[in-house]
Amino acid sequence: MFAVLGGETGFCEWVVRLGSQATLAAPTKHGGCGAALVYIQAQRLFEDSRKAGFRSADEGARRDGALLAVELGDAGWIKKRGGPQAAYELATIRPDILFATEASSAELGVPLEGLASVPVTMLDSGGCTVHGRRALAAGAEQDRDALTAAFCVAFFEGEAPVEVAGRAVLVAAR
Repeated sequence: MFAVLGGETGFCEWVVRLGSQATLAAPTKHGGCGAALVYIQAQRLFEDSRKAGFRSADEGARRDGALLAVELGDAGWIKKRGGPQAAYELATIRPDILFATEASSAELGVPLEGLASVPVTMLDSGGCTVHGRRALAAGAEQDRDALTAAFCVAFFEGEAPVEVAGRAVLVAAR
């Protein structure tokens, strides 16, 4: 089962469409949520008024063996926080999967490979890159929720990251 911390219902809906289970989970001060993969928007880990709860849930899930997938989202919050500071804080969390747009990646100012085991850059032109390999889409328009959900589902099923990227791009193409 996947747990989605916060209100990312689009990710949840796509996980279910792809045949897996996902639930919106509320952060608790005790941490953990019984999930095999936890997905969260990075901003919630740093700026949200409930960030302590989100961090605790993340740490508890990791102790329970869950994978952590973090999406950077838009670059605005990174710019406000300061790219190097946000990069440092992400490095302390060390997500298994890190999703970034080209703009949010550039705003961090450091290679994503140093922040996560599997860094995924969502390309403005459509598609994504993983470990320097491009999975291109037919068109520039793609559904971010579909891409992140399809990537997480396939990765969790044990596919190699580059193969996962190809599958995710196909699902996300509009």
